[in-house]
Amino acid sequence: MFGSLGNKISALFTKKKLDPQSLDALEELLVASDISYGIVAGLISEIRRQRFGSDASDAEVKEILRAGLLKILAPAEGGFDPAGKPCSIVMIGVNGSGKTTTVGKLAKMYASKGKSVSIVACDTFRASAVEQLAEWAKLAGAKFVSRANADPSGLAYDGLSRAIKDGDDIVFFDTAGRLGNNESLMAELEKIIRTIGKVRAGAPDATLLVLDGSGGQNSIAQMEKFGANIKIDGLVITKTEGTSKGGFLISLAHKYKTPIFFSAFGEGPDDIEPFDAAKFVGNLLEI
Repeated sequence: MFGSLGNKISALFTKKKLDPQSLDALEELLVASDISYGIVAGLISEIRRQRFGSDASDAEVKEILRAGLLKILAPAEGGFDPAGKPCSIVMIGVNGSGKTTTVGKLAKMYASKGKSVSIVACDTFRASAVEQLAEWAKLAGAKFVSRANADPSGLAYDGLSRAIKDGDDIVFFDTAGRLGNNESLMAELEKIIRTIGKVRAGAPDATLLVLDGSGGQNSIAQMEKFGANIKIDGLVITKTEGTSKGGFLISLAHKYKTPIFFSAFGEGPDDIEPFDAAKFVGNLLEI
């Protein structure tokens, strides 16, 4: 799932005494996986305390790492409970993060549980995004709200109004991918969120930031930039297969304490699940 980090760790420790050279090499590996240096320093200190000067197998070192990483990540494990009628969920993130696909996967997941779901295509800039989302809505059995050349905030207003009238359980708003430093697009996103709040007090019920699991430091920067403008209620991590940069999530959990609700992987419509901290760490270390 996370490339070769676990294999590289295993190559360092083959029942030989733990020495400064092996610890230095381990430190480099962990930092390269985008775990922040402060966290890595603490992990190395704990390994040194427990095993320095002793024979250390890769399994023993990984177990110390697993315990330390899980202590940081487990508190961020959040079970998402759709609240509100309908529960209004705004999905945000940069282009290429897998945001639109994630909307489709979540819509299908909740529809399969018997929820009445609607999707509002507020990414009016990309016709391909609207077409892609329409296909996902059809697959999920969800209602689909779009309009050519529509103002995104106006469409959001209409979409939530319709969902309330129809008695839907959940309504997703897919927004245009944007960089956090694009002031005009961020202003538009803020307007969408304000407009939704005018339809029903307290809405949106959740704003979820979609982050690419292979993004490393870029994903950390996106969290910082979006969070400076928008209240982020939780995270969805995508593309968690085939990357050695998954350590950034440890850094995010340590710094922001933002709940991580879902993990998405693969291309299939069912390739999404509630985030599992223990599973994530185990895959990161390949144990």
